[in-house]
Amino acid sequence: MLKNFIITQKDKGKRLDKFLTEEFPQFSRNWLQKLIVQEKVLVNDEPAKPKYLLKEKDKIKTQVKPPEKIKVEPDASIKFDIIYEDKDVIVIDKPAGLIVHPSESCKSGTLVNALLAYCPKIKDVGDPVKSLPVKLRHGASRDHGVNDPLRPGIVHRLDKDTSGLIVVAKNNSAFQHLKKQFKSREVEKRYIALAVGRLKDDKGLIDRSIARSKRDPEKMTTAIIGRIAKTSYKVIKRFKNYTLIEVMPKTGRMHQIRVHFKSIRHPLAGDRVYGFKRQPSPVGLKRQFLHAHYLKFRLPSGKVKEFNLSLPRELKRVLNNL
Repeated sequence: MLKNFIITQKDKGKRLDKFLTEEFPQFSRNWLQKLIVQEKVLVNDEPAKPKYLLKEKDKIKTQVKPPEKIKVEPDASIKFDIIYEDKDVIVIDKPAGLIVHPSESCKSGTLVNALLAYCPKIKDVGDPVKSLPVKLRHGASRDHGVNDPLRPGIVHRLDKDTSGLIVVAKNNSAFQHLKKQFKSREVEKRYIALAVGRLKDDKGLIDRSIARSKRDPEKMTTAIIGRIAKTSYKVIKRFKNYTLIEVMPKTGRMHQIRVHFKSIRHPLAGDRVYGFKRQPSPVGLKRQFLHAHYLKFRLPSGKVKEFNLSLPRELKRVLNNL
Protein backbone atom coordinates (compact mmCIF):
# COMPACT_ATOMS: atom_id res chain seq x y z
CA MET A 1 0.00 0.00 0.00
CA LEU A 2 1.74 3.15 -1.25
CA LYS A 3 0.47 6.39 0.24
CA ASN A 4 1.97 9.85 0.60
CA PHE A 5 1.11 12.69 2.97
CA ILE A 6 2.02 16.35 3.42
CA ILE A 7 1.81 17.42 7.05
CA THR A 8 -0.51 20.32 7.84
CA GLN A 9 -0.84 22.50 10.93
CA LYS A 10 -3.34 19.98 12.36
CA ASP A 11 -0.75 17.21 12.67
CA LYS A 12 2.27 19.35 13.47
CA GLY A 13 4.08 18.10 16.61
CA LYS A 14 2.68 14.56 16.50
CA ARG A 15 4.96 11.57 16.72
CA LEU A 16 5.43 9.86 13.37
CA ASP A 17 4.18 6.50 14.68
CA LYS A 18 1.08 8.07 16.25
CA PHE A 19 0.25 9.87 13.00
CA LEU A 20 0.53 6.62 11.04
CA THR A 21 -1.64 4.79 13.58
CA GLU A 22 -4.37 7.35 12.94
CA GLU A 23 -3.99 7.08 9.16
CA PHE A 24 -3.84 3.26 9.16
CA PRO A 25 -6.19 2.20 11.99
CA GLN A 26 -6.26 -1.40 10.74
CA PHE A 27 -2.65 -1.86 11.89
CA SER A 28 -1.15 -1.75 15.39
CA ARG A 29 1.33 0.92 16.37
CA ASN A 30 3.87 -1.79 17.08
CA TRP A 31 3.68 -3.05 13.49
CA LEU A 32 3.89 0.46 12.04
CA GLN A 33 6.96 1.16 14.19
CA LYS A 34 8.63 -1.92 12.71
CA LEU A 35 7.93 -0.60 9.20
CA ILE A 36 9.44 2.77 10.13
CA VAL A 37 12.60 1.06 11.41
CA GLN A 38 12.72 -1.01 8.21
CA GLU A 39 12.69 2.30 6.28
CA LYS A 40 9.33 1.58 4.67
CA VAL A 41 8.35 5.08 5.82
CA LEU A 42 10.39 8.11 4.75
CA VAL A 43 10.19 11.70 5.94
CA ASN A 44 11.37 14.17 3.30
CA ASP A 45 12.93 11.20 1.48
CA GLU A 46 15.03 10.30 4.55
CA PRO A 47 14.67 7.49 7.12
CA ALA A 48 13.22 8.59 10.46
CA LYS A 49 12.57 7.23 13.92
CA PRO A 50 9.10 6.35 15.25
CA LYS A 51 9.37 9.16 17.82
CA TYR A 52 10.17 11.82 15.18
CA LEU A 53 8.00 14.90 15.78
CA LEU A 54 6.31 16.03 12.61
CA LYS A 55 6.78 19.51 11.20
CA GLU A 56 4.42 21.43 8.97
CA LYS A 57 5.01 20.65 5.26
CA ASP A 58 6.95 17.44 6.01
CA LYS A 59 6.51 14.97 3.15
CA ILE A 60 5.73 11.41 4.28
CA LYS A 61 6.13 8.49 1.88
CA THR A 62 4.85 5.12 3.04
CA GLN A 63 4.97 1.53 1.82
CA VAL A 64 2.62 0.01 4.36
CA LYS A 65 1.81 -3.68 4.10
CA PRO A 66 -0.09 -6.01 6.44
CA PRO A 67 1.94 -8.30 8.67
CA GLU A 68 2.38 -11.89 7.66
CA LYS A 69 -0.35 -14.02 9.20
CA ILE A 70 0.97 -16.14 12.06
CA LYS A 71 0.19 -19.84 11.85
CA VAL A 72 0.32 -21.35 15.31
CA GLU A 73 1.59 -24.92 15.18
CA PRO A 74 1.66 -27.54 17.97
CA ASP A 75 5.14 -28.19 19.34
CA ALA A 76 5.58 -31.22 21.60
CA SER A 77 9.29 -30.47 22.12
CA ILE A 78 8.45 -27.60 24.51
CA LYS A 79 8.21 -29.00 28.02
CA PHE A 80 6.24 -27.54 30.91
CA ASP A 81 5.26 -28.73 34.38
CA ILE A 82 1.58 -29.32 35.17
CA ILE A 83 0.67 -28.60 38.80
CA TYR A 84 -3.01 -29.51 38.48
CA GLU A 85 -5.40 -30.63 35.74
CA ASP A 86 -9.06 -31.62 35.47
CA LYS A 87 -11.60 -31.60 32.64
CA ASP A 88 -11.83 -27.78 32.71
CA VAL A 89 -8.45 -26.26 33.58
CA ILE A 90 -4.70 -26.79 33.58
CA VAL A 91 -2.51 -25.06 36.16
CA ILE A 92 1.07 -24.72 34.93
CA ASP A 93 4.40 -23.83 36.49
CA LYS A 94 5.77 -21.59 33.72
CA PRO A 95 9.57 -21.40 33.62
CA ALA A 96 11.36 -18.11 33.09
CA GLY A 97 12.28 -17.55 29.44
CA LEU A 98 9.08 -19.06 28.04
CA ILE A 99 6.75 -16.62 26.24
CA VAL A 100 3.05 -17.33 26.83
CA HIS A 101 1.66 -16.81 23.31
CA PRO A 102 2.96 -16.07 19.78
CA SER A 103 3.34 -12.58 18.37
CA GLU A 104 4.89 -10.93 15.34
CA SER A 105 8.24 -10.80 17.13
CA CYS A 106 8.05 -14.41 18.39
CA LYS A 107 6.01 -16.65 16.11
CA SER A 108 6.83 -20.01 17.69
CA GLY A 109 8.35 -21.69 20.73
CA THR A 110 5.69 -20.41 23.14
CA LEU A 111 3.55 -21.98 25.85
CA VAL A 112 0.59 -21.92 23.44
CA ASN A 113 2.53 -24.03 20.93
CA ALA A 114 3.21 -26.54 23.70
CA LEU A 115 -0.41 -26.53 24.87
CA LEU A 116 -1.72 -27.22 21.35
CA ALA A 117 0.45 -30.35 21.24
CA TYR A 118 -0.60 -31.48 24.72
CA CYS A 119 -4.32 -30.62 24.44
CA PRO A 120 -5.29 -30.11 20.74
CA LYS A 121 -8.94 -29.22 21.50
CA ILE A 122 -7.75 -26.05 23.24
CA LYS A 123 -7.38 -24.41 19.80
CA ASP A 124 -11.13 -23.65 19.83
CA VAL A 125 -11.17 -22.04 23.28
CA GLY A 126 -11.40 -18.27 23.72
CA ASP A 127 -13.41 -15.18 22.93
CA PRO A 128 -14.80 -14.98 19.38
CA VAL A 129 -13.51 -12.23 17.12
CA LYS A 130 -16.50 -9.97 16.56
CA SER A 131 -15.46 -7.48 13.94
CA LEU A 132 -12.89 -6.45 11.38
CA PRO A 133 -10.66 -4.57 11.02
CA VAL A 134 -9.15 -5.36 14.40
CA LYS A 135 -5.82 -4.26 15.81
CA LEU A 136 -3.75 -6.74 17.78
CA ARG A 137 -0.52 -6.14 19.62
CA HIS A 138 2.56 -6.87 17.52
CA GLY A 139 0.55 -6.47 14.31
CA ALA A 140 -0.86 -10.00 14.29
CA SER A 141 -3.97 -10.65 12.23
CA ARG A 142 -6.95 -12.83 13.06
CA ASP A 143 -10.02 -14.14 11.28
CA HIS A 144 -13.64 -13.16 11.72
CA GLY A 145 -15.95 -15.54 13.57
CA VAL A 146 -13.41 -17.65 15.46
CA ASN A 147 -11.53 -17.34 18.74
CA ASP A 148 -8.19 -15.54 18.82
CA PRO A 149 -5.85 -18.25 17.43
CA LEU A 150 -2.81 -16.69 19.12
CA ARG A 151 -4.20 -17.05 22.66
CA PRO A 152 -6.32 -20.21 22.89
CA GLY A 153 -7.34 -20.89 26.48
CA ILE A 154 -5.23 -18.00 27.82
CA VAL A 155 -7.06 -15.91 30.43
CA HIS A 156 -4.03 -14.21 32.02
CA ARG A 157 -0.31 -13.97 31.30
CA LEU A 158 3.11 -13.78 32.86
CA ASP A 159 6.02 -11.86 31.33
CA LYS A 160 8.61 -13.93 29.49
CA ASP A 161 11.16 -13.69 32.31
CA THR A 162 8.64 -14.13 35.14
CA SER A 163 8.24 -17.68 36.40
CA GLY A 164 5.37 -19.32 38.24
CA LEU A 165 1.69 -20.21 38.23
CA ILE A 166 -0.62 -19.68 35.27
CA VAL A 167 -4.07 -21.21 34.73
CA VAL A 168 -5.37 -22.14 31.27
CA ALA A 169 -8.96 -23.00 30.27
CA LYS A 170 -9.59 -26.28 28.40
CA ASN A 171 -13.10 -25.40 27.17
CA ASN A 172 -15.13 -22.26 26.49
CA SER A 173 -17.33 -22.64 29.55
CA ALA A 174 -14.26 -22.72 31.79
CA PHE A 175 -12.72 -19.82 29.82
CA GLN A 176 -15.68 -17.55 30.49
CA HIS A 177 -15.84 -18.67 34.13
CA LEU A 178 -12.16 -17.80 34.74
CA LYS A 179 -12.30 -14.63 32.69
CA LYS A 180 -15.18 -13.34 34.82
CA GLN A 181 -13.21 -14.00 38.03
CA PHE A 182 -10.13 -12.19 36.74
CA LYS A 183 -12.23 -9.26 35.54
CA SER A 184 -14.00 -8.91 38.90
CA ARG A 185 -10.65 -9.28 40.72
CA GLU A 186 -11.78 -12.38 42.62
CA VAL A 187 -8.61 -14.29 41.73
CA GLU A 188 -5.92 -13.97 44.38
CA LYS A 189 -2.37 -13.73 43.04
CA ARG A 190 0.83 -13.40 45.01
CA TYR A 191 4.42 -13.02 43.83
CA ILE A 192 7.85 -13.24 45.42
CA ALA A 193 10.16 -10.47 44.25
CA LEU A 194 13.56 -9.06 45.10
CA ALA A 195 13.64 -5.27 45.04
CA VAL A 196 16.77 -3.15 44.75
CA GLY A 197 17.60 -1.26 47.96
CA ARG A 198 16.13 -1.56 51.46
CA LEU A 199 12.41 -0.77 51.66
CA LYS A 200 11.74 1.36 54.72
CA ASP A 201 8.23 0.13 55.58
CA ASP A 202 7.39 -3.48 56.44
CA LYS A 203 4.28 -3.29 54.24
CA GLY A 204 2.66 -0.84 51.89
CA LEU A 205 0.31 -0.09 49.01
CA ILE A 206 1.38 1.44 45.70
CA ASP A 207 -1.66 3.19 44.19
CA ARG A 208 -0.55 4.75 40.92
CA SER A 209 -2.30 4.63 37.56
CA ILE A 210 -0.43 3.05 34.66
CA ALA A 211 -0.34 4.04 30.99
CA ARG A 212 1.77 3.30 27.95
CA SER A 213 4.92 5.42 27.85
CA LYS A 214 4.83 8.27 25.33
CA ARG A 215 8.61 8.12 24.97
CA ASP A 216 8.68 4.37 24.32
CA PRO A 217 5.34 2.67 23.49
CA GLU A 218 6.95 -0.71 24.25
CA LYS A 219 7.07 0.28 27.92
CA MET A 220 4.51 1.17 30.57
CA THR A 221 4.80 3.96 33.12
CA THR A 222 2.92 5.50 36.03
CA ALA A 223 0.79 8.44 34.91
CA ILE A 224 -1.78 10.90 36.22
CA ILE A 225 -4.12 9.84 33.43
CA GLY A 226 -4.05 6.07 33.02
CA ARG A 227 -5.68 2.84 34.14
CA ILE A 228 -6.14 2.34 37.86
CA ALA A 229 -3.43 0.07 39.30
CA LYS A 230 -2.88 -1.01 42.90
CA THR A 231 -0.14 -3.22 44.32
CA SER A 232 0.27 -4.13 47.99
CA TYR A 233 3.39 -5.73 49.43
CA LYS A 234 5.01 -6.91 52.64
CA VAL A 235 8.67 -7.38 53.45
CA ILE A 236 9.90 -10.96 53.94
CA LYS A 237 13.59 -10.24 54.55
CA ARG A 238 16.05 -7.39 54.16
CA PHE A 239 19.55 -7.86 52.78
CA LYS A 240 22.37 -5.31 52.59
CA ASN A 241 21.34 -3.88 49.19
CA TYR A 242 18.08 -5.70 48.46
CA THR A 243 14.67 -6.47 49.97
CA LEU A 244 12.79 -9.74 49.50
CA ILE A 245 9.06 -9.06 49.34
CA GLU A 246 5.73 -10.75 48.78
CA VAL A 247 3.64 -8.78 46.30
CA MET A 248 -0.16 -8.86 46.00
CA PRO A 249 -1.38 -7.01 42.87
CA LYS A 250 -4.98 -5.85 43.24
CA THR A 251 -5.28 -5.15 39.51
CA GLY A 252 -3.70 -6.80 36.49
CA ARG A 253 -2.07 -4.15 34.33
CA MET A 254 0.73 -4.91 31.90
CA HIS A 255 4.12 -4.98 33.72
CA GLN A 256 2.30 -3.64 36.82
CA ILE A 257 4.61 -4.95 39.55
CA ARG A 258 7.78 -3.97 37.70
CA VAL A 259 6.49 -0.47 36.88
CA HIS A 260 5.15 0.18 40.38
CA PHE A 261 8.38 -0.72 42.15
CA LYS A 262 10.37 1.36 39.68
CA SER A 263 8.05 4.28 40.52
CA ILE A 264 9.05 4.12 44.21
CA ARG A 265 12.74 3.84 43.23
CA HIS A 266 13.04 0.18 44.18
CA PRO A 267 13.00 -1.61 40.79
CA LEU A 268 13.19 -5.38 40.72
CA ALA A 269 16.62 -6.97 40.74
CA GLY A 270 17.66 -8.13 37.28
CA ASP A 271 15.00 -6.08 35.46
CA ARG A 272 16.75 -4.86 32.30
CA VAL A 273 13.74 -2.84 31.09
CA TYR A 274 12.59 -0.99 34.21
CA GLY A 275 15.76 -1.11 36.30
CA PHE A 276 18.17 1.74 36.90
CA LYS A 277 20.90 2.41 34.36
CA ARG A 278 24.03 0.45 35.31
CA GLN A 279 21.94 -1.34 37.95
CA PRO A 280 24.04 -4.17 39.42
CA SER A 281 22.49 -7.62 39.70
CA PRO A 282 23.03 -10.12 42.51
CA VAL A 283 25.52 -12.89 41.76
CA GLY A 284 23.91 -15.58 39.59
CA LEU A 285 20.77 -13.63 38.64
CA LYS A 286 20.21 -13.71 34.88
CA ARG A 287 16.64 -12.41 34.71
CA GLN A 288 14.21 -10.29 36.74
CA PHE A 289 13.60 -11.70 40.21
CA LEU A 290 9.83 -12.17 40.02
CA HIS A 291 7.99 -15.43 40.69
CA ALA A 292 4.21 -16.01 40.73
CA HIS A 293 4.11 -18.33 43.73
CA TYR A 294 0.42 -18.32 44.79
CA LEU A 295 -2.89 -18.57 42.94
CA LYS A 296 -6.41 -18.96 44.34
CA PHE A 297 -9.61 -19.17 42.28
CA ARG A 298 -12.91 -21.01 41.87
CA LEU A 299 -13.13 -23.97 39.53
CA PRO A 300 -16.17 -24.18 37.23
CA SER A 301 -17.44 -26.87 39.64
CA GLY A 302 -17.62 -24.21 42.35
CA LYS A 303 -14.75 -25.62 44.40
CA VAL A 304 -12.13 -23.11 45.53
CA LYS A 305 -8.57 -24.21 44.77
CA GLU A 306 -5.30 -22.65 45.88
CA PHE A 307 -1.79 -23.40 44.70
CA ASN A 308 1.56 -22.51 46.25
CA LEU A 309 4.96 -22.87 44.56
CA SER A 310 8.40 -22.59 46.10
CA LEU A 311 11.05 -20.47 44.39
CA PRO A 312 12.88 -22.01 41.41
CA ARG A 313 16.38 -23.31 42.13
CA GLU A 314 18.14 -20.45 40.38
CA LEU A 315 16.36 -17.85 42.53
CA LYS A 316 17.07 -19.81 45.72
CA ARG A 317 20.76 -19.78 44.77
CA VAL A 318 20.64 -16.01 44.33
CA LEU A 319 19.26 -15.60 47.86
CA ASN A 320 21.86 -17.98 49.26
CA ASN A 321 24.58 -15.88 47.62
CA LEU A 322 23.17 -12.77 49.27
